[in-house]
Amino acid sequence: MGKLKKDDISKLGHKINQLKKRISRTEISGNTSKVEFRKMRINKIKKQIKEILAKKKKK
Repeated sequence: MGKLKKDDISKLGHKINQLKKRISRTEISGNTSKVEFRKMRINKIKKQIKEILAKKKKK
């Protein structure tokens, strides 16, 4: 995720969707070892998006 620019909200949203797909696939297969980590990353990306939107509103 280090390669993503902070201002690319569409790319961040795409990353969230990728992680959600991985979570659903792992829950189907029964391998839930990384689900919590992926949920944590989704929350981290959502916080980044909120910060970006807050900065744009201030301008």
